[in-house]
Amino acid sequence: MGTKFSSYNPMGKTYVTLEHSGNDNEQIILGLQIQLKKEELDISHTFTVHQIQDVADEVKTIPRVGIAITNGSLLTKEVDTIGADHEVLSKAYPNLNLDDFYYEILKTDAKSFIAICRKSKVDEIINAYRKEKIIITEVALGNLKAASLTSFIDTDELLTHTSSITLHNTQVTAINRSTELSKHYEIQGLGVGSSHVLPLAMTLDSFSHQAKISGNVADLNQHLREQYKEVTFFKKALQYGVGFLLITLLINFFVFNSKYKKWQGLQEEIQVYTSQNESIKRQQTIVAGKEAIVNSILTTGFSKSSLYADRIIALQPTTILLSSFVYQPLAKTIRNDKPIQIKNHVISVTGNSIDKKDFTSWLNAIENLDFVTRVTIASYGVDKKNTSSFELIIQLAHDTKK
Repeated sequence: MGTKFSSYNPMGKTYVTLEHSGNDNEQIILGLQIQLKKEELDISHTFTVHQIQDVADEVKTIPRVGIAITNGSLLTKEVDTIGADHEVLSKAYPNLNLDDFYYEILKTDAKSFIAICRKSKVDEIINAYRKEKIIITEVALGNLKAASLTSFIDTDELLTHTSSITLHNTQVTAINRSTELSKHYEIQGLGVGSSHVLPLAMTLDSFSHQAKISGNVADLNQHLREQYKEVTFFKKALQYGVGFLLITLLINFFVFNSKYKKWQGLQEEIQVYTSQNESIKRQQTIVAGKEAIVNSILTTGFSKSSLYADRIIALQPTTILLSSFVYQPLAKTIRNDKPIQIKNHVISVTGNSIDKKDFTSWLNAIENLDFVTRVTIASYGVDKKNTSSFELIIQLAHDTKK
């Protein structure tokens, strides 16, 4: 796959995504397993099963699972309103009780697509997977996540297992139920059939976040991820705790069965204690020095960095997406035996632009800020999709105030 993903790795290097479809009479689960290998994504396995317990048999390891629900419990609608979420929901479902429903909304320039499902139905599906020791960490409703693929394909129609999605200028214009035959797609070098397009879209969206979807499902997903991290933490803590206990017992066994004389043992302990105490004091001195430097950086730079960030980002056009904004970046990699060095009066900005004219105007606007002395383009490159990645070095005027 052409796109590099070394800077993305939210919860491991293996990703399993499912589409939970079908109806009460026939359940269909379409799965896709992707692995991150050498900074590229690779589809290692696709499968179709009809029982949740069969999912675990299809993949070797399941560190986390994302699921798109497209079964008969889901309701979808499109409206010509693109305002706030509550306005869109009021237009689509005037009497909807949000205490009982999860919802997601995909907004385009002309309309909004809404997918809703009862919370009890979603919780029932999550618990069914949990009983099979499959932990769900992300939930999506309907085919809305397929919007994350619009910039990666050059067709006017995208088929999924349940729907036909009409596209125009990288935007979704219609989502309709479809029974068309399976179609093969090549998406960023990944070959996949239309029946597994939605699971692939979910995985790619966890990296690119191109599908601008809002809704209260985000709160559910945050809760699921926190639960997963807690379970993982306690498992590791238990493993380390048992290991530590065994090592401690082993050490005690050797200590209490030692054939050294008591006087020799006490002398050795004193020497070890003295050495450790001196080492601790040296480390405390080093840490105190580094802490003083960090506190100095925070004291002098934090309030200014917020001001600079607000002023610069306020000028940012919608055709530019920032990936990092670093005030006074490190001059060199931090090392234990070296003092921390930073680039004073400098801001480093990286991101992507899809409009060169807007990019140039933005640079001019930044240079005209009263606290900026110079803007340098450190790097600028165009990829296959006319998206330009860039890095800016913004030189700030020296602040003489103490």
